[in-house]
Amino acid sequence: MNSLKKIISTLVILILSIIIYKHFSSKSSIDISSKEKLPIIAITQIIEHQALDQEREGIIDVLAKAGYIDGQTIKIIYQNAQGNISTAAQIVTQIVSQHPKVMVAISTPSAQAALPSCLAQNIPLVFTAVTDPIGAKLVKDMTKRTELVTGVSDYLPIQSQIELVKDFIPDLKTLGVIYNAGEVNSVNMVKSLKEEAEKLNIQIVEATASKTGDVSTAMTSLVGKVQAVYIPNDNTAVAAMNSIVQIGEKHKLPVFAGDTGSVSAGAVAARGYDRFELGRKAGELVLKILKGTPAGNLPIESGQTMRLTLNIKAAKRMGVVVDPSILKTATVTGE
Repeated sequence: MNSLKKIISTLVILILSIIIYKHFSSKSSIDISSKEKLPIIAITQIIEHQALDQEREGIIDVLAKAGYIDGQTIKIIYQNAQGNISTAAQIVTQIVSQHPKVMVAISTPSAQAALPSCLAQNIPLVFTAVTDPIGAKLVKDMTKRTELVTGVSDYLPIQSQIELVKDFIPDLKTLGVIYNAGEVNSVNMVKSLKEEAEKLNIQIVEATASKTGDVSTAMTSLVGKVQAVYIPNDNTAVAAMNSIVQIGEKHKLPVFAGDTGSVSAGAVAARGYDRFELGRKAGELVLKILKGTPAGNLPIESGQTMRLTLNIKAAKRMGVVVDPSILKTATVTGE
């Protein structure tokens, strides 16, 4: 009798265990399935540096404040190409297979890599950190388009950039510029810079770098040839800003930039945009697309408010005397 009771008790425990296992297994399957069904927002970025990272943070901030929270109401896929164009293309192929609701490309190379697949698969593409969308062949028109592409341009008026350097070095006659000749953004920017500088009898001396490891060599090649160095919104150069600054300080060769984030990295000054806010602009475009507006109906955002950012300690280390009048209009760091 006792033996029978033990057998029955064991069977009851076994049956209960199976029921409990199936319950939680089923619940787990539902949770996983539910997460897999979350709309995907894909973000591809060419390389890590402060400016691009801030734009990505701005995008995510806007989405979160609108209720689009990663892991809860949306799934964000983020991939970084580490400066490699081939990797950028591979990233796009991988992401597109997951059918994102929107593809966000941070930088011109990333946007160019994403464009063909997005158009082929009818996936809306939102770009940011792109200087010349038309020159990069991302769009044919800034306002009227049929393709599912929109975004934010970080184009900087060229005259304002030369004026930036002349504000600190009034007798400027030679200006070095470091950039990646493989980035169409940078090539067009330097071309315009040379044209504007020629009007002011300023010689532009170019130094190119195809990868971040070459930037130090490019910067060193400018020592003794120019009065100052300007770093445009070039991803390769900006990613190696620390190396540029070290050489600038060693040789008292002032470094200026188009990206305000480069000032906190040690550049003397920059007249440019708040990158986090540019990211927020891109995020707002993503929101509108998620709510049903075709990307082609959304004009390219451009002409944001620029600000002057100044690093006092960097100026001293590079031998730059700052006119007191500049302090009245600048956001000052390093005091």
